[in-house]
Amino acid sequence: MPVRAKRSWLNRRLPYVYGALIVIGFLLIDWAGYDLLLPDPAPYRYELIADGTIANFPDLALSVPQNLTIRKFEARLDKDGSAFAELYIADPGPEVAPILLDWQNRSSELALAIPSRTEDLDQLAEAVKLHIPEDAVMLGWWDINRQLHALTGVKIFYDANFPRPLFIPPAWDDDLNAIESLERVFWRISENGTEDFGRFLDALSSEAEAGSAMLKEIAEGRKSFIVVQLSDVYKLALTRPNLVGVGYRDFAVSGHIHDDIIQVKKWLGEQGFSHYAVESFGIAKKRVYYLKDSMTANTLLAHMLPFGEFNPLALSGLKLVANYGSYWVYEIEPENAAVD
Repeated sequence: MPVRAKRSWLNRRLPYVYGALIVIGFLLIDWAGYDLLLPDPAPYRYELIADGTIANFPDLALSVPQNLTIRKFEARLDKDGSAFAELYIADPGPEVAPILLDWQNRSSELALAIPSRTEDLDQLAEAVKLHIPEDAVMLGWWDINRQLHALTGVKIFYDANFPRPLFIPPAWDDDLNAIESLERVFWRISENGTEDFGRFLDALSSEAEAGSAMLKEIAEGRKSFIVVQLSDVYKLALTRPNLVGVGYRDFAVSGHIHDDIIQVKKWLGEQGFSHYAVESFGIAKKRVYYLKDSMTANTLLAHMLPFGEFNPLALSGLKLVANYGSYWVYEIEPENAAVD
């Protein structure tokens, strides 16, 4: 009798045990399926190194407002934690997306982004504070716009982070979705305003006179200045590949200027490129940007930068007002500007 009672108790509970096992099984299957749907992590991460104000970062050669919070990050490979880039970010507050102040690559094999021209940018910012009227608005690539606003308080057209052209190595092609997800979250990339910024890119990639007229439409009669940087022409080629063809090649600096010039011109001649501009990267390297075709050479941006027979005074509707290293500043002339 006791044995029979024990079996009866177990039999009554077996359905619950089976049910619990089935539920656990479904949960495990569901978890496994969900895990398969999750994207793999990006092959790199941004790691916070330090934060503070400009007083805490003497190596950052920028005249940053004393009360602006700055964070230093390193971009590190996920596989071994090695740093391949160092970046400084301004954090104006929780309601504002982070602003990239400086990016420097630390690897000769991996360059995810174009390095910042920190010294040139600092000179540009000082000039903006001294010479740009308070009622004027600065136009330019969105990242330069945001840098100048953070450094000087100048009014700008684009105050959001849009997708940034990245130089993804072929080995990371399968990780593109994870990389885009990481960038979108870290930089708080905005979908709002991309159409307006697209109009600016359309102007730069148009024929010079038509592009200048488009800039005036964007300015809408406001006193406006536009700043362009040498690397903008390559970024424009990445965003408007059907209209703009640009490449670049890095050359080591030998210490003999004459020999370096001969080397660069020889290579360009062999490739058949006649429109090019040279940018120095420290004392060890020069980057040569070259235009691939005549259509690119006729674009507004190509005319605003020192390519080929550079003649900024011939630009219609734009007045060159300053040059700081690789940055060029123009005033967008109003419709009623006097014609010489």
